[in-house]
Amino acid sequence: MKTHSLAKELIALGEALLNGPNIDTKKMSLGDLPHSPGADEAEMAFGITTLAQLSKFSRNEWVQFAEDHQIPVSFNQRDSGRNIMGKIMSYLAHDDTEIQRVRDSVQKGRGSSNRLNQALNTLLKSSLS
Repeated sequence: MKTHSLAKELIALGEALLNGPNIDTKKMSLGDLPHSPGADEAEMAFGITTLAQLSKFSRNEWVQFAEDHQIPVSFNQRDSGRNIMGKIMSYLAHDDTEIQRVRDSVQKGRGSSNRLNQALNTLLKSSLS
């Protein structure tokens, strides 16, 4: 994430805090934050940025990731890393149970590129919360 993207995220968070009740931060939960209209845009920007970063991983890293985390996706020799990433994301998008299973596997750090595991761990943490 670049500094300007982070700044926009912090501004959105600040606006949400200002629009919510004035309570002690120790007693606050994320459910206390009101949903602001800019939040959807910020979430979309974060998601697009994350996907752009994930698309930079190599074909071999994605193949290894699918194997290490037992994701039953078929691909051929001509599929690029982005194609494989898309197939994995499509597979996970249709099954919350599989997202949870892969998230647990990623958090345990099984195989794969540490960079790819860390990136997907961050993405998957927010997917079911």
